[in-house]
Amino acid sequence: MSGVRSDHLPGLIGHELRNPLASAMTGAMLARDMVDAEDPRAIVLDGVLKDLDRMTGLIDGWLQMAREQQTAQSCVDLEELLRTIAARHRVDVISVPPSAVVRGNRFLLERAIENLCENARNAGATSVRIAAQHDGERVAVHVEDNGRGVAEHDVERIFEPGWSSGEGTGLGLHAVAETVAASDGEVRCVPLPTGTRFTITLPRGQYALS
Repeated sequence: MSGVRSDHLPGLIGHELRNPLASAMTGAMLARDMVDAEDPRAIVLDGVLKDLDRMTGLIDGWLQMAREQQTAQSCVDLEELLRTIAARHRVDVISVPPSAVVRGNRFLLERAIENLCENARNAGATSVRIAAQHDGERVAVHVEDNGRGVAEHDVERIFEPGWSSGEGTGLGLHAVAETVAASDGEVRCVPLPTGTRFTITLPRGQYALS
């Protein structure tokens, strides 16, 4: 009996999680409706609903990637995205160009940058800094840390599925590379004297004028 092909696995997982997640969302919404706005439990339930909505966005994005090898191209406010990540992961946003907009799936891009922040913390980083800059028709997002770093001879391998320098699954950086590629972008790793810098380059977007 043959197993599931590895390139079909993300789509299969996304498909199987979609219905249970929808049931969880319905239950959380019903619970929220039973709680008054002044009830302290309302804040907790609002947070649960926000996380479930985020998970739904991620699964929908993964399913589209599995079907089409790309994500829906919409405009993403880069400053808002990075500030959200910074608040959740206690990282510093050093600079973002005014009104910077990139094209891609907001949920998947958020998760990709979060993966880099989590990877830095797992490598012992005490400082993680994010900066963005315009690069012609593209926008570069730099995530720099002071962790253990990446050996020069491993730079070409770190985005391969299953590769890990520690006890991780070896899927985080691979997921970053796949997500960025599906957004018509690219990611590269630059070892530093202390730590590592990852740079994600994405297509520059522009909001339609009303």
